[in-house]
Amino acid sequence: MNYYLLKIITLVCLFYLPLVNATGSLPSILDYYPNCSYNIIEKSAVKIKAEQPLSEKLRLSLLAKLRNKAKIINADAIIIINKDVHEINDMSSAHAKKYIVSYEAEFIEDCQTHGKNNQQLTPYDHHGKKIQKTFAIHTKIERKFVFTPPNKPKLNHPIITNTELSLEKGIYGINIGTSYQQVIDKFGEPSIILSMSTSELVTGYGRNHWLHFQNGKLVKVQSKLSIVSPVLLNKVPLRDFFDEVPWVIATKINQKSSLSEVKSAMMMDLKLDEQKEVVIKGNENSLILTFSYKLNEFNEKNYYLDGFSLESNNYSEAKFQGEDQRRAQFSILGSLISNLNQGNSIDVELLKSELGQPLGRITVSPKFYIDIYNLNLLVGVKKSELVSIQIREELFRIKDDLAIKTPWSLGDFVQGKSIEELHNFFPADIFELDNKFQIDTEEYQLTLLFDDSAESMMLYEAEVVIY
Repeated sequence: MNYYLLKIITLVCLFYLPLVNATGSLPSILDYYPNCSYNIIEKSAVKIKAEQPLSEKLRLSLLAKLRNKAKIINADAIIIINKDVHEINDMSSAHAKKYIVSYEAEFIEDCQTHGKNNQQLTPYDHHGKKIQKTFAIHTKIERKFVFTPPNKPKLNHPIITNTELSLEKGIYGINIGTSYQQVIDKFGEPSIILSMSTSELVTGYGRNHWLHFQNGKLVKVQSKLSIVSPVLLNKVPLRDFFDEVPWVIATKINQKSSLSEVKSAMMMDLKLDEQKEVVIKGNENSLILTFSYKLNEFNEKNYYLDGFSLESNNYSEAKFQGEDQRRAQFSILGSLISNLNQGNSIDVELLKSELGQPLGRITVSPKFYIDIYNLNLLVGVKKSELVSIQIREELFRIKDDLAIKTPWSLGDFVQGKSIEELHNFFPADIFELDNKFQIDTEEYQLTLLFDDSAESMMLYEAEVVIY
């Protein structure tokens, strides 16, 4: 081989070696569709505004965005399905043309591939370049993509066979008064834990079973927790048994049963109170049945069983302890953004110690959890690394004076400020789509959401995705 050619190849390899090592832990972009039934976690796009839409740097940046996003949402691999380049009218630049370049992709969960024969090419390869399928038809492709699913430890989700829910026997083999550890042994690890009071701990199994503990003992079980907003509830992962299997009371009263059917099954003349509930009181515990209604064609209310609560007769609802650390927590986040802008890494353990004790934790997967720090703040940690900061308008339906008086803030961006007030803090290359403004840096992506229902669009939510 020519000496100079060999030297060039060596230099190129050395140049790309650090890049390979740096991104080796990120999900791969596939050249071939898996030979199995895979699950699409999410379909979305990444985009960049640029003057040179065909530059190599732009292409690599978009691919890095795809892989980082896949890591954040716990995807195992990526399939690029489309690329789009279109010119935009940028009033800030009188001379140079501006373009939006985007890749649309499917972020997938791994599946066990059985055989590599007859694999279909993806629309775009791992370089982000469109695959010429006419060429592939007439040419034998020697290179094969081998996808090895990662070994993931499993969460403790034991199989539950007891489906009985009754005043006498409790819920699925667990009675009121059972210890916290005994419940964990029976039901496994909770999907979410809330510690919003010094006197009570609440655990959620899926989205439809909420267990209350006081002094380490189970004191209440209910199918709905009214203080949890839909925004927070949707972040709790579903559990097959607790969310998919309809609960049945006393083996004869099904969820969604009509009021008349419940009366017949209980052989009691049940009457709804002002809260649209029926309370059946035992010696030690009470069973509370909650009803909702639908209007029929005659505008009459047809009541049906919509929820339950099984609780100790001595149960007293604990009060929310308040957010005494709220102001300090958002100040810490402002410093975090400043550190990221300076290219500094974030020590997760140090950040957690500074933010203080969280109000709760959502366990998404064995290596991914979301901590809840106040009525607005969620912090995502995956594989012991900070991956996201989410600031939502309402995580809980709780009135808190400090939260009302102290709007959330993320550095220069403050809740309730208008676009006009924040415009000076926007970079020149900010991406704007309707009420969404997106700021991309080498370290993170910041998304700001503005309320477009009012004449003056006000900031109400923000999210930071950390690369």
